[in-house]
Amino acid sequence: MVSEDAGVDRCYKLLLMGESNVGKTSIILRYTENEFQTTGISTCGVDVKCKFVSVDNTKIKLVIWDTAVQERFRGLAKNYFRGANGFILVYDITNKNSFDKLRGWMSDAKEKIDNEYKMVVIGNKRDCEDEREVDTNTLKEFGEKNGVLTMEVSAKTGEGIDSLFNEMVRELLKLKNVGFVHDDDESEVNKTYSNLDNSRMPEKKHKCIC
Repeated sequence: MVSEDAGVDRCYKLLLMGESNVGKTSIILRYTENEFQTTGISTCGVDVKCKFVSVDNTKIKLVIWDTAVQERFRGLAKNYFRGANGFILVYDITNKNSFDKLRGWMSDAKEKIDNEYKMVVIGNKRDCEDEREVDTNTLKEFGEKNGVLTMEVSAKTGEGIDSLFNEMVRELLKLKNVGFVHDDDESEVNKTYSNLDNSRMPEKKHKCIC
């Protein structure tokens, strides 16, 4: 049986970051499994999923990292950020505090990454318009000020989820010197996990969706 990794042209590591309960895990589940869980989802430590996509005849493997919000986790050095190519910063449009915290997450990423990357800021829960606390103009201004792409999505309905990751892939393809498959990225994932375990993180999970 031929491995799904066979013939992969690019492999990108994506990190979803943001406050708890903004829907990071729900976004990943909607994208990788087309599912939405009505009950609350709480990520303990690190969860990694992957998905294979094809863009302009280029076969791409996305390794998508989901994280729990813990002060000790946010303080980790480059172990978690090593090799990251894309950052998806997520906030909840019905929770202004989660939007205000974006600058801190953005600073974390910029301080710990030493290679080329792309960044997108996402407002989740687009389906909860009646509860909105952050308007679209505020998001647009934030993106223009910080030079990042911005979008609103709904993990519940699926609105904008595929577009989010497709746009991220297209942006990453513009980086000519990253994403080429030279090493076994699975080994890199395990190595990073090992480093996280040494920091006494909760039990890890890893699942690939083909």
